[in-house]
Amino acid sequence: MQMILWVILVLTNVITSPKQHSTTNETWVVSSASTLKVDGKTNINNFSCMVASYGKSTDQLICEKSIDGCKVTSHLTIAIALFDCHNRMMTKDLQKTLKSQQFPEMVIGFKKFSALPSTLNKGMIFSGKADIVLAGVTRSYDIKFTTLANTSTEVELLGKKTLLFTDFGLTPPSKLGGTIKVKNELDVEFKLLLKKAST
Repeated sequence: MQMILWVILVLTNVITSPKQHSTTNETWVVSSASTLKVDGKTNINNFSCMVASYGKSTDQLICEKSIDGCKVTSHLTIAIALFDCHNRMMTKDLQKTLKSQQFPEMVIGFKKFSALPSTLNKGMIFSGKADIVLAGVTRSYDIKFTTLANTSTEVELLGKKTLLFTDFGLTPPSKLGGTIKVKNELDVEFKLLLKKAST
């Protein structure tokens, strides 16, 4: 009889005790070795513009664990002047089109990952959400990521998304009285090298 009463008491405590909601945060530093590439087309050829190095090593991604992955807090700024199209005239035209004099920076704010970076395995594909600010206009995008590498202290991610000049109120550049026209689509590739922040 005493054993039955003890079991009932234990079950009652389990049922009535408040649930503990644990929050797991991960902080990652964006390495200066991170890169950004933009591929585009004209009516006669293709072109590629590159930011070969993020150039900073202090910006962070903070991931707060959630039911469907993690909520991300980040604010990454990229100087438009860093874009190199491997052709002086093309580089100048791109920077002019992106209104670099008026808006010298592109801002990327990752908002959500469908998985915590520490749980990723090489080759794993996951989704993310980001706000991109270009030429003073903000647009939100879903982005697909592939995990290129993962150790206990470093994660390398590759994100890809097709953007449009017109998404940001921009007109694709043209040359020679419209003989050479840049198409509206830009294939953007983010390569993020993240390093676990020291605790």
